[in-house]
Amino acid sequence: MGKNMLKFQVVLTSCVFALVGLSSASAVGTPPPPPAYVDGTLALTFDTGTCPITAPCASLNYALSQITSGGSVIILKAGHFGPVVLNTKVSISGTEPNVDVDIIADSTATVVGCVGQAPAATCGGIGNTGYAAVIAAGATDKVQIGHVLMSTGPNGTGALNFTSGGQVQIGNATFRGNGSATGPIILLAPNNAGGAQAQVYFSNSDVGFNNGLAADGGAIHVAPIGTTSLKLHFNHVEVHNASYGIKTDGTALTTPSAVVATFISECEFFSFNNAAVNALSTSGTGTVNAAFDTTRILNAAVALKANGPQSFVILTNNTVSGNTIGLQILGGAGVLTSVNNTITGNGPTNNQNVVIVSGTLNSAPLQ
Repeated sequence: MGKNMLKFQVVLTSCVFALVGLSSASAVGTPPPPPAYVDGTLALTFDTGTCPITAPCASLNYALSQITSGGSVIILKAGHFGPVVLNTKVSISGTEPNVDVDIIADSTATVVGCVGQAPAATCGGIGNTGYAAVIAAGATDKVQIGHVLMSTGPNGTGALNFTSGGQVQIGNATFRGNGSATGPIILLAPNNAGGAQAQVYFSNSDVGFNNGLAADGGAIHVAPIGTTSLKLHFNHVEVHNASYGIKTDGTALTTPSAVVATFISECEFFSFNNAAVNALSTSGTGTVNAAFDTTRILNAAVALKANGPQSFVILTNNTVSGNTIGLQILGGAGVLTSVNNTITGNGPTNNQNVVIVSGTLNSAPLQ
């Protein structure tokens, strides 16, 4: 037998043993709980049983009651649901982008959906807060949401409120305001027990239409509380038509060692009465680190705003044009910008329009 054939047999045998080992490990592991399935076109009389794929139930709230922590809900067909409180590890997903899965805020609703319990007035002590969904999970819990629409509704407060949890992952989702709300469409304000770090990741999503008269009728307010550091990544997100775009705010943190770190990449911002992006801090509160890479900003009162002595902003490969102010630095903030940013065509003189009230603007060469 040749050496190459012998080597092949050894490799093949090793692969077989590896597969057997994986199979054995899978056999002794605990399988995930079965999903609950929802068909929103059905009448509520179908809210019975455990919602298997062969007999889906009709409402999201009932489906949540049929799963336990770590379970998942898969929405097969369109429907209007909510509001919900997600106070443990859970996954909610529509099946495809063109299925209209709408979780709607309704301040008049008398019950909320909750994992593992029938729809009730409260879920873990949290009732209807006026948001379509409240994430109030444990400090190590992961909440995953995909292919859904969350809307403020005609009389709601906002679409999503994140108050506690370990990790939040949201993809292919749409978030809408109602044009008159006095708060943001999305509020990310975790306050975890013991100050445990929170992580949030948004991808391929759309947030907009909250252009009310209120100054705080913005799109996304990032404002962790106490000693809870928050790490946030927005990737391929469209943010538009609101009082402001993304406000990264460290003023509710009680120590500079607590950090709000945001990374905004491949995102687009359009049409804001105030700042499209804002890194806000005050002395003695939290530190704000914000990096903007390959963003495009148009039609804002201020495109890029760094405000406060503990705000540190990095700009690279951004295109900023058609705004009243392109870049504004105040309150002692620091901005580091690379030479590949295009900030031009802003302000009444149609130039770069960088306004430094108080702070620093440092240029860095490309690495």
